[in-house]
Amino acid sequence: MVNTPANICLITGIFPPDIGGPATYVSRLATSLHQQGHKVCVVTLGDAQQPFSFPVRRVSRHLPLPLRLLSLFFTLLRYGRSHCIWYINGLELPAVLAGKLLRKRLVMKIVGDYAWERSMNAGLTTDGIDDFQVKTQGRQVELHKNVRAWLARQADKTITPSRYLKTLVHGWGVPEHRIQVIYNAVEFCSENLPPKAEIRAQLGVSSEDHLLITVGRLVAWKGIHQLIQLLPQLEESVKLLIVGDGPEKNRLTELAQNLSVCHRARFLGKVSRNQGFAYMKASDVFVLNTAYEGFSHVLLEAMMLGIPVITTSVCGNPELVITEKNGILVQHGNIAELQEQLERVLYDSELRKRLIDEGKCTIQRFSWKTLLRETLQALDMAD
Repeated sequence: MVNTPANICLITGIFPPDIGGPATYVSRLATSLHQQGHKVCVVTLGDAQQPFSFPVRRVSRHLPLPLRLLSLFFTLLRYGRSHCIWYINGLELPAVLAGKLLRKRLVMKIVGDYAWERSMNAGLTTDGIDDFQVKTQGRQVELHKNVRAWLARQADKTITPSRYLKTLVHGWGVPEHRIQVIYNAVEFCSENLPPKAEIRAQLGVSSEDHLLITVGRLVAWKGIHQLIQLLPQLEESVKLLIVGDGPEKNRLTELAQNLSVCHRARFLGKVSRNQGFAYMKASDVFVLNTAYEGFSHVLLEAMMLGIPVITTSVCGNPELVITEKNGILVQHGNIAELQEQLERVLYDSELRKRLIDEGKCTIQRFSWKTLLRETLQALDMAD
């Protein structure tokens, strides 16, 4: 597959022992490249150390932001100098500035629009992701939009995990021929999980209960508030597991209290990958009621674990979910449709089995082998 070994510096905001999708992805990519004989170095944020078979250079998160960025810049100048390819999966500003100064080949993975995400979290915009691209925002937001677009244009190659995001990034002025779609890969669960009944017993959920689960950062566009609002409309036996943490947690817990459904909406917080898998395995339906999703890795994981999925027909979701085949797509914001489909999947065992079986077939197309081969091509390292 590979002509000659290359020197690659991978740059990421999180890395093990941090948990989360980017940390898992970059560590696995770095390990795969190292095993193929490439010289690999990782530059990241963090203080805790974990041994790897390749160098990992960390800059403390406790530094004030200006000092943190400056430290990252000089760390990259020092340790990235001997690496001809820089793979940027976060920390774009110091990475692009240092990489351009050293004239490195820059490959950037873009999984979303952080200018929109930060503006939403800060209450600086109420526009949806698509309107945000074309509508003029306030001065501060426009600055963020311009910076993220300029940084993306500096990369020699850009990787997006969906065609939807490719279109988005192309709208920032990145030439289409420099954008490559590489879909996320599902990482199969290697450890044996406890039986479903055992996990449910630990959660205090009976075999007669119907268990919904949603996994993700607790932010407004994930639509978790609508799932909580639906609980009083569903049978008492329907419970909701909420896995994740984020700025909306207090508002969501207060909503559950106001609706008197605290005993039915369980906030489980941020958990390890395997613990999250265990909670999903114990559930009957996975639901992602999102307004924005570049390409959902957690939908792949739910399919892998044999859980029927319901999600919205927005952004990259239709590139994975074919409604009535391997999952159910609903119109975002249509609460009546969401309730109808939730009840349908919960109580129609034949439909649930069909969605599970097709979901397991679907994930065969999203293998790590395919992702690695296409990533090597993007890095100009494959035959």
